[in-house]
Amino acid sequence: MNNNKTFLIIFCIFLPIFITLFSFKTTLFFIDGTPQQENTIDFLTDNTELTQEYTDNELIHLRDVQRVMNYSTIWVYFSVLILTGIITLYRKETKQIQKLLKYGGITTLAYIGTVSLVSILSFDTIFTLFHKIFFPQGNWQFPLDSILISTFPYNFFIFITIKIGIQALCWGILFIFLSFYINYGTQSTKH
Repeated sequence: MNNNKTFLIIFCIFLPIFITLFSFKTTLFFIDGTPQQENTIDFLTDNTELTQEYTDNELIHLRDVQRVMNYSTIWVYFSVLILTGIITLYRKETKQIQKLLKYGGITTLAYIGTVSLVSILSFDTIFTLFHKIFFPQGNWQFPLDSILISTFPYNFFIFITIKIGIQALCWGILFIFLSFYINYGTQSTKH
């Protein structure tokens, strides 16, 4: 396999990761939640003081969520580093940049489309699988009358997932349009 294909595959792996995590972070940043939700999100993202009276088990889970969110930030930066490195490598090869953006955008749409379809068909399964992967210690289930569930009901997660998915789809489409724009610009300058 030649270097162009290798870097194209790496780009197509890391672009959906970056776009998904970036969409997650911007959705959280711009969310218009209740004061309790916003306070808890601030705690998770900026380690601010909590105003909610969470139980010890809820606080343990929130600390686990905080740790996962910190790892997601590391993955955002790592993905940016990889993507920027590849684009920099090909900065003078317009055709290769066009391919990276086109196939990266298509891969992102395919990934987000697949996750969206599975989520529509069985959000419960995806929600449970996500928690089993990222919280294997099993401390993510709480009674319906718990403060954490009252603050973040099931519908909150459906709503936020939809917002993340829509934003990520828009980014994927934008990358595809950019590839066509670059291709069109390249074709125009040849004539």
